[in-house]
Formats: sequence, C-alpha cells, structure tokens
Amino acid sequence: MTKMFKSAMLAATAVVSFSAVPAFAADGGTLVVDFDQVFQNSAAAKSATAQIQAKYQPLGAQRKAAFDAAVTAYNAQVDAIKKATKPGAQPTDTPARQQAAERVQQAQDSAEQLNQEVNQVMGYVRSQIVDHARPVAEQIRAERKATVVIPKDGVLASDPAADITSTLVQRLDTAFPTASIVLPQQPAAGAPAAPANPKAPTGR
Repeated sequence: MTKMFKSAMLAATAVVSFSAVPAFAADGGTLVVDFDQVFQNSAAAKSATAQIQAKYQPLGAQRKAAFDAAVTAYNAQVDAIKKATKPGAQPTDTPARQQAAERVQQAQDSAEQLNQEVNQVMGYVRSQIVDHARPVAEQIRAERKATVVIPKDGVLASDPAADITSTLVQRLDTAFPTASIVLPQQPAAGAPAAPANPKAPTGR
C-alpha cells in the first residue's frame, strides 16, 4: 500500500498542473519546485500515507483473503468435475462450479472497488497539497522578486539556486501539516445545486 501510494503521488505532476506558465521568463527570473519531493516529503503527504495505511491495509488484506478463498473453492469445483468425468467424455458443468465462479467475480469486484477508492483518495490528497502549496509558492516568489514558480519537471534545465522545494516544504509543513483522506461528498443525483455565494471570489 505504501509503495502504491508513493508511486501514485510521484505521478501526480503529470496530471496535476501547478500553474500554466511558460518554460522561461525574463527580468525577475523563474523559480522551480520539485513536486516529486513535495509529494514524498511534506508532512501532509506523510500524514496521508499513514492514514491510508491504517484505514485501507486491513481492508485490503480482508478482500485479498476473500478472493484467494473464492479461487480455492472454484478450483476445487473444477477438480471435482474433472474427477467425475469419464475418460473421453465431455465434462458436465455443475451449479456448484457456477456459484463458485460468481463468488470469485464478486470478490474480484470488491477488491477492485477498494483499489479505485484508494486511488480517488490519493488524488484528493494530491489536490489538497497543490492547493495549499500555491499561496506558499506565491509568498516565496514575492520575497525573491521572481516572475513565476513552475514545476521542476516542466523545464529541461535550471539553476540549483532557483529550486525552492526545501523552503516550500518547510513552510507548507507549518501551513498544512495534515491532509484529509475523507473524500468530499458528491451531491445526490437530481439534488438542487447550492445557491451561489455572491461574496465568494470568482477566480483564483
């Protein structure tokens, strides 16, 4: 589970764009952030990893055990059919084998459903980290009088002095030490949309 979480976090920069900016800038210069490191080393990412392990590892073990048991039962039914089939005759399917096959499919579906939920949670964690990193990056950009801050994987080469990852992680740890793994509830189908807040900002 830990390896799966980290690998998904490392892939996040391919799907979660920090900001749409050019690969270079004039005057004030460009700062870069290594989001691979942010998704590994920030307190929020570590807290999410620990929460996911605590919540999903036992469930994953249970569903794997259920799947293994279902497969074993299915194989036993297949062996029974083989033993009951006379040489040269076609094997006759049985309701027991069919039911065993259905249980295998159900166990597999249950395991895949859990895996999908974990992936959704990890995506939600990534989005929280990026959202909270934005104001921190803006603060550092202003302090250093830079033009933009971009993900490090968006450039071919950069001056090490332009890398603000460590500073960003330190400040992010203070501003956002713990990420939530509770997915926000989606509105029920057909439910009326919440009224707009006229005082809410209309953009970032």
